[in-house]
Amino acid sequence: MHTPENISFYIISLGCSKNLVDSEFLQGTLQSAGFQPVGDPEDARLIIINTCGFIQDAKEESIDVIFEALQLKNDAEMQQDSQSPFVIVAGCLSQRYKDSLVSEIPEVDFVYGLIDENFLPEMASVLGIDVQPVAQVTKVPLVDNIPYRYIKIAEGCSNNCSYCAIPLIRGQHVSYSPDYVCNDAALALQNGAMELNIVAQDIAAYRYEDTGLKELVERISLISDTHFWIRLLYCHPDHADDSIIDLIADNEKVVPYIDIPLQHVSSHILKSMGRTGNSKKYEDLIKRFRDRVPEIRIRSTFMVGYPGETDDDFEELMRFVQKMKLDRVGCFMYSPEEDTRAAQLSDTVSQKKKQQRFNRLMEIQKDISIEKNLALVGSVVTVLVEEQVDDHNWIGRTQFDAPEVDGIFFLTGDSISIHSFVKAIITDALEYDLSGEKA
Repeated sequence: MHTPENISFYIISLGCSKNLVDSEFLQGTLQSAGFQPVGDPEDARLIIINTCGFIQDAKEESIDVIFEALQLKNDAEMQQDSQSPFVIVAGCLSQRYKDSLVSEIPEVDFVYGLIDENFLPEMASVLGIDVQPVAQVTKVPLVDNIPYRYIKIAEGCSNNCSYCAIPLIRGQHVSYSPDYVCNDAALALQNGAMELNIVAQDIAAYRYEDTGLKELVERISLISDTHFWIRLLYCHPDHADDSIIDLIADNEKVVPYIDIPLQHVSSHILKSMGRTGNSKKYEDLIKRFRDRVPEIRIRSTFMVGYPGETDDDFEELMRFVQKMKLDRVGCFMYSPEEDTRAAQLSDTVSQKKKQQRFNRLMEIQKDISIEKNLALVGSVVTVLVEEQVDDHNWIGRTQFDAPEVDGIFFLTGDSISIHSFVKAIITDALEYDLSGEKA
């Protein structure tokens, strides 16, 4: 029987920030139980892969990473290493396809679904590890020295969009208690976080008894008198109401930024998706945000190639993108997810046409982005400094850029500290990134 103190582990977290929060929970659980984290999978006795199963590309990446881990295991066994790693698979992919993974990749030592409080005792039982119960767990970041944290406020999703498998994987929307969320945020701030990114499948759907998103975020903003950013991510447009606009406008700790995944603007495509929007409704929504918060940056995501998307539907989307000039745009090509309503639809769009539409939309957005960035030259922004390049150069992000998905800021100056807020004058612009000097 093994004991945790002699067992090293490495977690590979794939997919979205919500999945990363689960991985941080697991990191904290394992460390609390006595397991030893290492910085390289080649040094780990336990290689744990928290998989993503959202779209086909994510599934393929998860499978590739599993086989890379199994190759490390195979190499160790070929060298007759008695400490060859155990490969453990968890997360969204294994939640949905556990039986297939067990039967088709039997070399994996332990397959589990979504990470929860039962993961550790079940893993320990299967692998023969003597583990004592963990009384209290706090999240531990997988990477040290990052000044931001993701604060997950709910699990699952009840929007039931036709193309999305999230409700099949993670269930219907359940909001976490305000006390739980605020404790998580307080711990993040105590451990040096300077930016809290509020995440869920749809944060605008948050409701716990009489507490909605606005009340929750206002409570988070009062946790500390120190200066920190709060960023709102993943608001379904059907739920992005005036209370959220007021929150961004009135709370100085909430940065002027919002992520609203519109997905499309054609009314008949949106209706098939299970959404209620259209071009006019979304134009009005964006106008309300911009009227109330003139400096706001709006991020959205669009899908091309949804079944039945005609040339006219796509051109309507292109006109919308060109007219509204959103600040940040992501795009992905539709891929069918089994057991979803959209997967049953005929009149599919060819892969070639999907690629062409994707390329056109992103080319237009690239032009919009560089135009907007060039217009900022000479203005002053706040930069959260994240990395030192050398004595005079630094890398960070403005209040208008979310971590991992938006642009970065190349900052020049002296006497600058990592993990500090610095005023900077923008001197140059690229398609998605900015450069400037300490003001």
